[in-house]
Amino acid sequence: MCFSANMSLGLGVAGIVASSITFMDKDETFWVRTARAYAIFHFSMMELIQYFAYPVVDQCGYGTNLFLSELSTYHIALQALAIMPALASYSSDKLALKKATSIGISLSTIFLVCTFLPKEWQPFDLQPRFIGDKVACLYSGIYHIGYAIPAAFGLLVTHGSLFALAISGFLWRNNWKISSYHCLMALLTLFMPQWLLGVSTGEAAAIYCFYSIPITISFMPQFKNFFTVHVQQPQTA
Repeated sequence: MCFSANMSLGLGVAGIVASSITFMDKDETFWVRTARAYAIFHFSMMELIQYFAYPVVDQCGYGTNLFLSELSTYHIALQALAIMPALASYSSDKLALKKATSIGISLSTIFLVCTFLPKEWQPFDLQPRFIGDKVACLYSGIYHIGYAIPAAFGLLVTHGSLFALAISGFLWRNNWKISSYHCLMALLTLFMPQWLLGVSTGEAAAIYCFYSIPITISFMPQFKNFFTVHVQQPQTA
């Protein structure tokens, strides 16, 4: 594999540092900097999970591989809560962060419940490519570790996660800059490896987590002036 445990470790540590810097941004309110810092920290944890997975990759269904695969399952289920509030924190709508947090909690709760339901419960007998009627596993891909995630209603979890990562930011007023960036980066890293490199969907999802640290670093205070849409206030007579 071209990617390595050391690269995952390096990105995980870099993400934790970036998260800490973001949380210390005293120019923002506590909840805004918490939302942005948590988004970076969330994906840093996935990189550290992948670091520990490399020695036990392909040992599907038991031991450390099973434990780390289950952690990855819960991590993916919690992505909505991790990313949606951070995206909404750039909106000029003062209630956007609160609304996004509520939606993120709701979606992540649904996704978590699906992971505990019988994995055979798939709508219309459709079999999603990497979330669905699967044995939990972190396996060797062509270039990177890949995911096999067990969950009922895999299409719901898959597309709900895609909504949270790529689309949800457009719900909020004057939020197009950060939303466009995350939408483009999510689509590129989730789909381009499949189209150009021939990797599986599960490997593409793991590659997205690999690139998510550079993507979510956009939440750091050094970039907020660029990603914030500055709205001109109407002049009073």
